[in-house]
Order: sequence, then structure tokens, then C-alpha cells
Amino acid sequence: MYADVAFLHAPSIYDFRKRNLREGPISDVVPSTPLFEMYPVGFVSMLHYILDRGYSGRICNLAVRMLADDRFDVEKYIKNIDAELFGLDLHWMPHVHGVVEVTRLLKKIHPDKKVVWGGFSASYFSDEIMKEVPEVDFILKGDYMEKPLLQLINAIEGNKSLESVNSLVYRDNGKIKTNPRSSDPDPASDIFIDYSVLVKTSLRYHDIKGHLPYLSWIKNPVGMTIIQHGCQFNCGFCGGSNFTYKNHYYTEGLVRRDPGRVADEIEIINETIASPVFIAGDISQTGEKYYTQLFSEIKKRGIDLPLLTEYFVPPGSDYFSTLKKYVEQFMCEISPDSFNPLIRERTGRFYDNESLARSVDLAAKFGSKKFDIYLTIGLPGQKKQDVLNDTDSLEKFISEHTKPEMPVYGFISPLTPFLDPGSLFYEMPEKYGFRIKTKKFMDFYDLLENGRSWDDFLNYETDVMSKKELVEATYLSGIKMVQLASTLGYVMKDEKERIVDNIMSYMNGRDYTPHEDKSKHLTYLVKELDWSKHHSITFVSAGVFAYSIYQKFLNMFSGS
Repeated sequence: MYADVAFLHAPSIYDFRKRNLREGPISDVVPSTPLFEMYPVGFVSMLHYILDRGYSGRICNLAVRMLADDRFDVEKYIKNIDAELFGLDLHWMPHVHGVVEVTRLLKKIHPDKKVVWGGFSASYFSDEIMKEVPEVDFILKGDYMEKPLLQLINAIEGNKSLESVNSLVYRDNGKIKTNPRSSDPDPASDIFIDYSVLVKTSLRYHDIKGHLPYLSWIKNPVGMTIIQHGCQFNCGFCGGSNFTYKNHYYTEGLVRRDPGRVADEIEIINETIASPVFIAGDISQTGEKYYTQLFSEIKKRGIDLPLLTEYFVPPGSDYFSTLKKYVEQFMCEISPDSFNPLIRERTGRFYDNESLARSVDLAAKFGSKKFDIYLTIGLPGQKKQDVLNDTDSLEKFISEHTKPEMPVYGFISPLTPFLDPGSLFYEMPEKYGFRIKTKKFMDFYDLLENGRSWDDFLNYETDVMSKKELVEATYLSGIKMVQLASTLGYVMKDEKERIVDNIMSYMNGRDYTPHEDKSKHLTYLVKELDWSKHHSITFVSAGVFAYSIYQKFLNMFSGS
């Protein structure tokens, strides 16, 4: 069946099924597996935008299809996609290998069709990509690509000039040209994350798995919305920080979305998949007027879904009391990165441990169902011993602040596999004490092409912690986290011993057992979205699940 646009999402490493990879803990704190099969939520917004204006489109999550079935034939699947334009996301650099390889394969199979890339990393390296990857026809550079995508479709199908397409990078008689971005006074108004379009298009194109946001989504779905584009903070490692965003993706470092429109998206999630909802962005920092309106809009629509809320600064009592007034079920997460205040400040987070502790206790007081604390390995000035000290501090913090009604969970993970291009750490490595070995676009590709383990992929070390020490710190802290989980009763003693022995085998090059759940590595047993099992059944979600079972039986008999 024809589509004007097919959005393709590639795995991080295209030929992962043929390689004996040791991916490591590079995705332990996100719902994706180490192949990063979760496509950007922008796919859903762009798909909604073009469908709403009379065009057709579909999402083809190659990564999920490849993970779900070792026999899945990628070439056959792509041959059967009838589309005028193929759009691939290169939002974060861990996807560079898969995106390049899938693009080459696309052009081999459909040489006359056009390929467009988008996303932060594609935007950052746009000129290099156009020089190094001739199979790429266009790049939509920056943020807010709904309207430029529509302009590009019109130009291609109407054989019109490309000069009218805002934010487009393309070749003109061998020269690379970049069109100016639009001067839209309200760019966020075109964004709408409508999960119902996933249901409709997956049924229309008979491709449930191709539309799944990540591998386990059919069993434990999670909806997502965002309250803003850009950020007001400058965390040094972040490729979406205020500094990065203003310099590379949009001149305004922060644009907030209309709270009523955000509530509309959550209402659609409630009506279709009835799953918990992750709200991206620190709501507490939007101001009392904004967050009160958002929460009241949610309550006005009769929505009682669990909300996962994230924070960049510990919220206070005024915020939590308002949240509790309007929202029945909520959970919290924050990333202090380190319990060492000096290290934390170097990352761009300026609050003390006392503020963090007060906020966690307030969350419990006002009814949070759980609170996740995320720490990071590989920060400026952070030594291996600092990492181990952090796990001790985390153990103490959890024991002091966990309540029967609100458990506190702790996670620690390295900055992997790359430092984000455009981030402060990447742009000013000497200032922050980093040594980075990849600066050119194809250097990132080569790391993933030639590497066999996650420490091969690492593109940095610091002036106080070598790559080897960073890897050691990761597993030693992981062992301590498993021991902590056992002490708290999250892990049985025999399971703890098995996991620790497995980690030691991995560290020492002996045979080890990969986790049967591909979204976990060796140490993590409770991930941030495990609460997603709390969801209800709707007519639509039941229908999708039944259809997926039907497809499973078809595949069993067809051998495909």
C-alpha cells in the first residue's frame, strides 16, 4: 500500500544479528534495548501533521522488527514499502551506523526514491553528511520539522523548486545549500503527539510491529508527551541543553507548549492505549500559573492515568501540593548525577543534597508512588573512588528516605557510548577535562563498525579517569547496586549471587550469560518504566493486542 512518507527507524548497529557484540550498559536507564529501538516522538507528531493535511504515511521501526524476529528479512521488508519519500531519524549519534547502512540499502532497492534525514545529530553534522553519504538527498535541519516536511513533500510530488522548503539542506549542481528556517511566531503549535494515528496506520498497513515505539511496548505500553522544546538549563553533557539548542537547532532556547494541547494528547492516550504517561520536561520549573493550568486541564478531562514526572531541580511543597490536588497517581524521577556537590556543579546542576532530600520527603508526603534517583559515571573531576562513594551515598539516601508507600530506587550508569555533539563537554572538552577521540561524522560510524564491546564504542575519557577505569567503575558500582537491591529485598540472595558472579565473569573475560530481557544488561533489575505494567484495557488496545497475536500465528506458519 502506497505512502507519501515512510518514517524508518534503524537499530544502532545494523548488522547486530551477525556480530558477537557485548553492548554493555548503554541503555540500562531507558526503555530501549542496547540497539536503541525507540524512535523519537517527533515521528508521531510529523505523521499526525501530514495525515491531517491529506497525505499518507507510516512508521517502519526496523529495529523492533529485527529484534523481534531473527528471521526477519530487512531487504524484503524495504522492497515492499511503496513510498515517495523515506525519512530516517538521526537524533542521537548511537544510531549513526544503522542509519547510514539502512540508507545505503534503501538507495540500492529504491534508487529513484528520495531520502531525508532529520534530528539533532543529523542537523549538527549536516554538511559533513551531505559530503560523506551521497545516498542522502536531503536533511531537515533544526527543530519543528512538521511544516518543512510538508513543504518538502509538496516540492517533490509537484516537481517544484526546493528553495521554498524551510530548513532544508540539499545539493544544487554539486553545491550544498541550506535554506533559512521559518520565522514562525508559534512553532510549537504544529506539534501534536497523537497515539491514535499509530493504531490507525499500523492496521492500515498491516504492520503492528513496525509501528511499535520499542520492543516491549505491546506488553507494557507507555505514552509520552512533552511540555517544551529546548531547555532552560545547561547540563554539560546534554545535546539538548540551552547552549546546544540555541546554537544549533533553534534560536530560541526554550519554547513551552500550550498546556491545554498537552492535556489533549494525554486524553488521547487515555482513550486509546490507557497507559501511564511520561511527561518530558520539568513541570515544576514552568511556574505556578502554567503547571496549575496543566494539572487542572488533565483533571477536567477526567484523566486518571499514572503520570511519570521528571525534574531538573528538586521541587518544593507548593508544587507538590498543587500536583496532588489535581493528579491522583504520579511518580517522580531526578538526576542529581552525583552526591558530591562539587562534581554535580561541574555538570551544571546547582542544588545541594539537603534540597534533594527535602524534595523526596515532600513527594512521599503528597502521595508519589515512587521516586527514582539517577547517578552518572564519567563526569568532570570524577574519579573511580568518587563513583564508589556515590553508591555508598545512594544506599544511605535510599535507606533514609524510602517509605512503605513510596519506595526510592537508585540507578547509576555511564555516559555512553558518546558525548553528545554540540554539548558543552563536547564543544569545550579541555575546559571540562575531557579527551574526545571522535569529532568527524564518519569517525562515529567507524567506532560502531569496528567495535565489538561497549568500551570499544566509548569516544572519550577524562583527565582523572581513563576509559579502563570508567569501565571498572561501572561494574564495581553495579555490583554494589545489586547488593543494595538484595539488602532492600528487591533481589533474592541466590539471585544476587548469580548476578554478581555473572558480572565478575564479564569483567574478567570469562563466559557470561546475557540477560534474557534484551532491554537490560547484567545488573539492572528495576528500570524506570517498570511501572508501565499499570495500564487499562480499551477497545483499541485490546484490538491491537489481538491483531498482534494473529500476526504471530501467521508468522509461525509462514516462516517469515
